[in-house]
Amino acid sequence: MKFLVKTLLCAVLAFLVYNYVIVPITVPKLRLREDWTEDDLKWRENDIFWFVHVTDLHISKYVHPDIKHSLEEFFTTTLDTIKPKLVLASGDLTDGKDKDGVNSFQVLEEWETYSHLLQKHKVEEKTIYLDIRGNHDNFDVHHHDHHTNLHRNYSAKGDEYPSTYIEDFEFNGRTYSFFALDATLKTGPKKVFNFLGQITEEDLDTILGEKKKLSSNKQIFFGHYPSSCIVSPGSRFREVLDGGLVYLSGHLHTLGGLAPQLYSLHRGGTPELELGDWKENRRFRVLAIDNGILTFSDNVQSDWPVVVVTNPKDASFLAPEVEPVQKIRHSLEIRILAFSPANVTSVKVKVNDGELELCVRHPDIRDLYVLPWRPDQLKPRNNYMTVFVRDFIGNRKTVKVRFQVEFSEIENKYSLYARMILMSNVISVVQGLWIISMLVSVLPLYLARNHPSALRELYSVKTSSKLQELSSFSPFYYVYMGSAILVGFGPWHVGEVLTNHMGIIFPWATVVAGQILPSFYPYIFSFVHLFFFHTPLRWSLLYKFKWRVEGNGSKLLLALSNIPVTLVLASQASLLLILYYFPSKLGIFREVCLLIAPMELTTIVIGFICNGLVSYYISETRRMK
Repeated sequence: MKFLVKTLLCAVLAFLVYNYVIVPITVPKLRLREDWTEDDLKWRENDIFWFVHVTDLHISKYVHPDIKHSLEEFFTTTLDTIKPKLVLASGDLTDGKDKDGVNSFQVLEEWETYSHLLQKHKVEEKTIYLDIRGNHDNFDVHHHDHHTNLHRNYSAKGDEYPSTYIEDFEFNGRTYSFFALDATLKTGPKKVFNFLGQITEEDLDTILGEKKKLSSNKQIFFGHYPSSCIVSPGSRFREVLDGGLVYLSGHLHTLGGLAPQLYSLHRGGTPELELGDWKENRRFRVLAIDNGILTFSDNVQSDWPVVVVTNPKDASFLAPEVEPVQKIRHSLEIRILAFSPANVTSVKVKVNDGELELCVRHPDIRDLYVLPWRPDQLKPRNNYMTVFVRDFIGNRKTVKVRFQVEFSEIENKYSLYARMILMSNVISVVQGLWIISMLVSVLPLYLARNHPSALRELYSVKTSSKLQELSSFSPFYYVYMGSAILVGFGPWHVGEVLTNHMGIIFPWATVVAGQILPSFYPYIFSFVHLFFFHTPLRWSLLYKFKWRVEGNGSKLLLALSNIPVTLVLASQASLLLILYYFPSKLGIFREVCLLIAPMELTTIVIGFICNGLVSYYISETRRMK
């Protein structure tokens, strides 16, 4: 019977992991799409344009004053050199925090700086400049029309488009629709309560309606939040992306250096390319659409030359559902974009073990370098091309591309690590962890008191009997279970989450100004506490009870039996100190410490109370023997 129960529990867990973790991050087998029209497959020598993506600028009044100067260079030297048709700025245009980084609100000087930079350098005269809000641009913003929504007055598109919008771009007889997807919360609380974005049912219906109207256009999507960080009904947000050439996002800031490159391919065939931040890493991306095939390179400011190999496309990023990759086999030339403010002097290419050959500049497209080739004479797959670029002052860049020219088999080369971050449903994962931690924390003690026979199916007879004996002591049982419910369901924090509005922070939601907003960090706080502190507290008290009741009552045993409990409670206090003083590029640890401190200090006190109750019960049990 015990084996059957454990098998059943494992089966349920496996089902949940498969459906909510494995399936969402699985890319189906890549197959060549065969329904392209003759016009789609026709090679056009001049059918190429490029654009730039930048995100997480975080212009700040108080920290990182060099951001302004680096943006001056970006808006002048970089854009004047690359000359993109469009620039996409996907949110967190300003930092929105005070000097110590704890309080958060919209800072007028930051928005004035952003607007001034755009106007001073005539950015909107050089290119089509599309910007959108990020969560920092929405700190302490009550609603779109509120006076604190400075994005509306100081951004490039905020006055015309306060939220999601579409910009059509005509090129070479085709229309490319750029969808700016705003998933910031309708009511923008202060830090750290808006890590997740949200798109409502009404928003989804509107976007999908517009998408259907523009189905004949090539579609490019961009927004601040990765799709995994957007809460939507039934996870329908990914329906919006289906069929698009790409979804461009930011927000994650390379996860403090743990994820410098995050690229994935959704089950509908659309790639998602998350970009590192400008704030600290000075990242920007150059993307090109060459004959309907999208290529890109991620770059660091002032690292010249900038190189994008547009044909052949790197096999690691093929998206055959949304682009006619079979064109590569019938193309006539290798095509490379190379940019440098010091002028590119040479672009050389080596394919497999062949000779190093010099590319020539395209007669009509200034920054495009080409070299005739015969793809039909190459291996079907696993070909390698090395590109060497040099500019007038000696700067060099080497780019290596693995490519294929036959597409009956297309390997999925998107990394599992990136897929886990970009394709998982973050809200489902943290909710699952929260539920599991609640069950692990309270179920054994509940079963011991109310269904002891069921407990013996999970634990040994000796452990079950001691747990049953301890749970029979009502003061301890109700204090322990009550604190678990408090930690699991909250509230964790009550305070001014929005200026002039008190909010209540539960693990499952933030309630403020009549709105119920999605939760992220409180789920994590609750899970961590229940799993790493509350559950170990129960086991440490159980073994204290077991050792003291069965032991000889010596002072040494008394001291030793209190060590596990002391370590658990001390670790809670240590966590608060580490969070408060630990220097982190993520910039959130101190705020997290201040947020969770009341609950952690309360549970430390409750832990001492539980320890005292168990000690009292031990003395009563020993006295009655």
